[in-house]
Amino acid sequence: MVKPFPVTDLTTPAEYAAVQERFPEELRRIIAPNLVEIDEIILDLNQPLSVRFGGLRIDYPLVLDPVLFGRIDTEMQSGVTKGWRADGRIGIPGTLHRISRETNLQGASVMITVRIGRALIGVAEPLREVIQDAIDRGVGIAIIGPPFVGKTTLLRDIARIMAERLGRGLIIMDTSNEIGGDSDLAHWIIGKARRVIIGDPQLQGGKYARAIANAAPQALLGDELGYRNDIPIIVENAPRGVPITATLHGRDMVRVVKSQKLWPLLGIRDGRKLDPSTFAIAIEVLDRGHYRVHTDFDRSIEALLDNATPTEGLHEVRVA
Repeated sequence: MVKPFPVTDLTTPAEYAAVQERFPEELRRIIAPNLVEIDEIILDLNQPLSVRFGGLRIDYPLVLDPVLFGRIDTEMQSGVTKGWRADGRIGIPGTLHRISRETNLQGASVMITVRIGRALIGVAEPLREVIQDAIDRGVGIAIIGPPFVGKTTLLRDIARIMAERLGRGLIIMDTSNEIGGDSDLAHWIIGKARRVIIGDPQLQGGKYARAIANAAPQALLGDELGYRNDIPIIVENAPRGVPITATLHGRDMVRVVKSQKLWPLLGIRDGRKLDPSTFAIAIEVLDRGHYRVHTDFDRSIEALLDNATPTEGLHEVRVA
């Protein structure tokens, strides 16, 4: 076990204020005192206000009736000139917060989720040697884990560390502006890295191909590979030798390896490991700040295909 590292929240008061300002006063009174600890605010039409702190979810006795919910929907879009994007998301410029919605058949909002994005420094520090090794070898890193364990926060801090070495040679593929924030000017936390704003998730694969062909990257870093049209294009461009560090769409290593949709990325054909994976290293996010590193991802894939538990090339690390 590697010695724990401290984590520092460098999210500014202005960033926290920017999300508070989008709530009507009756909600703001409830949310504001605990905002620095809140992970997610759940706003459903005709349902109580709900707030998530880590694994704990609390319902408050404030029902979001149509009038109040309509005010919330309007305020969430404040300052966003084009409103909700095609992927049902918007962000707050200058911050890492993400707002998403679901609609009814008429296209009106009925569910809104506000995820509080934080500029956390240190969550990737215990992985620094792993990250530097990947840079030196010119290989990619797969990040795997269930929702709400901090994969995007980890990815952001990995980008910061990679940018120390690669600078503008690192290009961030920002599918929903969660890594660098919802603004043309990326959040300072990603350092000197360049960023491609994808906008419409259906364009993700093509954007990867263009970045590889046109921007001469030394490495790419992205979020949420594996459930759009991106896999064939990424595999097709793999011979160009640009390593990719990204989160994969799967709750754990077993589900990722068993997902036939991901097999082209993992070098699996007809259920057999025949080619090298797109990623040489994998980081399992077991819980917030608790990681299992697979230094030989291909070997771990082979073990899982044989219904065995990987045992070689593994170590665990934690942050404080």
